[in-house]
Amino acid sequence: MTLLEIYWAFFKFGLLCFGGGYMLVPLLSAELVGTGPSDPLTPEAFANLVSIAQVTPGPIGINTATYVGFTQQGILGACLGTLGIVTPAVFLVILAVKLLKRYETSIPVQGFLAGMRPASFGLVLSAAVIFAELSVFRTAIPWGEFWKLLTGAGGTFGNFGVNWGCVIVAAATVPILMKTKFSFIRLLLISALFGALFCR
Repeated sequence: MTLLEIYWAFFKFGLLCFGGGYMLVPLLSAELVGTGPSDPLTPEAFANLVSIAQVTPGPIGINTATYVGFTQQGILGACLGTLGIVTPAVFLVILAVKLLKRYETSIPVQGFLAGMRPASFGLVLSAAVIFAELSVFRTAIPWGEFWKLLTGAGGTFGNFGVNWGCVIVAAATVPILMKTKFSFIRLLLISALFGALFCR
């Protein structure tokens, strides 16, 4: 990627980052992740980046922009990638504050926000599926085969590989975070230690 391509790619991601950084995960995966020589990130590198982004300052979008920019064009690429994803947010937040104050009771504005909420939820669910494919499963989930089974058109899951150590970590994390006040950072560190021993 050239410097201009880095800035423009992350500028577009910044424009679409409604509802938080996790909504960017499907977009980042679709645009940046692949196994070809021109793809900036491999699935494994993206999985590692997402994991590291949980314990480093800043949202996942900025961490990805900085990392991809650096791997493509060094320090200048990292700066331009980060600047690209932040630029739209600055203007959109200022615009949103001014417009919402003036038109917060407007029916079109309320409809705009109401339409964005379910779309945001869908993108977050999509991010959860991508995280599952990157962490719990050893290969991509065969959605086409699953659809064939549901419609009675045959199909079989075969052996797409489940990492049971990772399943245990994921299953234990949800109730701990929802039912206790256990430190998120401690939980990540314990999970990392467990993964080093059992999730290889």
